[in-house]
Amino acid sequence: MQPTRQQAFTKLAGLPLTKTTRKELVQYFHFGHTHYTTPQGLILDVGKLTLAVNCPWQLQLPDGTSIKHSDVYIRKREAGLPTPVWDWKEPGSSFLDQRLTELIKTSAPLVVARVEPQENQGFILSFADGSTLHVAPDPAKPDAEYWKLFSNTDDFAFGAGAETQV
Repeated sequence: MQPTRQQAFTKLAGLPLTKTTRKELVQYFHFGHTHYTTPQGLILDVGKLTLAVNCPWQLQLPDGTSIKHSDVYIRKREAGLPTPVWDWKEPGSSFLDQRLTELIKTSAPLVVARVEPQENQGFILSFADGSTLHVAPDPAKPDAEYWKLFSNTDDFAFGAGAETQV
């Protein structure tokens, strides 16, 4: 039996945001810690649960600032002359990557407190410190997968897209 969106998100309760990664426009938020060994023997540090977001999102911080999905199109801040060739698709090259990395390294862990469903298969993920992650799929831009929550330790996966009713 497929879990409901609320049941799926209860798995996140109490887990800290430990890492963020990106592949082009898909942002991955890793919660908790676990290790994954690739077929080549490489050991990767990944989240126990990972939220892959492929739609508009915004992380609102308690100080009133925010980090937005569109920050991926802004070059990261660098001392001295900027790199002559810039490609936003390169992980680590954007202002988004820079801000998320700094947030994870310098702030107290963002621990998931609750999740509130929103319209159009969106949701608001609230953290114990008052930060909120707003995920808001745009119904005018249907996509096969807006977001997906999956486990790196078992076969759990739950997601939403244009063809999915959650």
